Amino acid sequence: MIGELACKNERDVILSMRMDAMLNSSPASFLSVVGALIAVYVYWSPPVAIGLVLWLTCIVAVAATNLLSTILYARGLPSGWTAHSWARFVCIMHLLSGLAWGVGGGWMLSFADEHQALVTLSIGLAAVTVSIPSVVYLPAYNLFHLPIFWSYAVGLVMSSLQFNWLIAIGFFLLGAFAVAIGRVLGHQLSTALRLSIENKRLAQHLEERSAALEVANRELEIESHTDPLTGLANRRRLINFSRAVRGRCAVMIVDIDHFKSYNDSFGHVEGDACLVTVARTLVRSVRPKHDLVARLGGEEFAVVLSDVGQEGALERAEAIRANVQALQRSGPQRLRRRVTVSIGVSTREADRPKSLSDLMEEADAAVYRAKSEGRNQVCFDDSPQAQDVA
Repeated sequence: MIGELACKNERDVILSMRMDAMLNSSPASFLSVVGALIAVYVYWSPPVAIGLVLWLTCIVAVAATNLLSTILYARGLPSGWTAHSWARFVCIMHLLSGLAWGVGGGWMLSFADEHQALVTLSIGLAAVTVSIPSVVYLPAYNLFHLPIFWSYAVGLVMSSLQFNWLIAIGFFLLGAFAVAIGRVLGHQLSTALRLSIENKRLAQHLEERSAALEVANRELEIESHTDPLTGLANRRRLINFSRAVRGRCAVMIVDIDHFKSYNDSFGHVEGDACLVTVARTLVRSVRPKHDLVARLGGEEFAVVLSDVGQEGALERAEAIRANVQALQRSGPQRLRRRVTVSIGVSTREADRPKSLSDLMEEADAAVYRAKSEGRNQVCFDDSPQAQDVA
């Protein structure tokens, strides 16, 4: 069922493309008006004047209808018409145009002299040549050229021209050969249209795949630089960020006090919730566009402050310590008891370059001292800064 629907949709798309090609070439039908005026001029005489005027009127009416249909098609009117509706209309117009040229030309050939016949045959062949784009939709093409070729053949048989039978047979065969040639060309054009549709589908599929890969790459990039539990930066992102920081800066090591006891008392789920809550507090305590918070592992975090000196770093560290200590009282946090952190701080001045490893080593030594001296405090390098020891 799905395959049948796909084939039907493809046929509809191809038919719509055929109608585009045919109706966009409809303005060329006004060349038939020029050819008709030439024929009227060549054949004009009182005995056939009425017939010529009626024939010219038919040619002009068909040409005007074709032009109007092109305008309506371009504007999507009538709104209820489908590609199949336009295909039926195009077939009718090609038949009417072919009959007008075929019957009129055959009638004129029936009484034409050699010079008039040459003009009529030239105009008829020119009309068939101009209609070659219609081969994209073979039924319409056949409905146009067959009435011309075979009506001309009948008119030639009825004429008194020299070799009239021979020329008539030639035109009859031209009609048959035009059908065969049109079938081949139509098949090739249909194949080209199908390939065009497949190419568009392939290009669209490639665009979708490319977009999906781009999204996947972005997600992978985020995952490769993000701690899966807390959503903070991981060590890789920390290293990259620290390398990009120039001039003075500060590094903090933040360690949750007695976290193993917390984990053992309330379980790993509550322990993870505690880590997430503390991580969010750290992020809220720094400047989002200038600083970075990363999880080093377990209950240990790192904070990098850019363009900050010793005094500013200690103030920020104390603010972080106080914010974490106030978590259980600031409700509604998933903390089963009061949580505190010990913080070690290391700074780098612009005129005293230090590597990230040096800063991390100094901050790690400082946080170790903070823990050994009672926890819930901030230590800077070798000088502990006791802060509200709990």
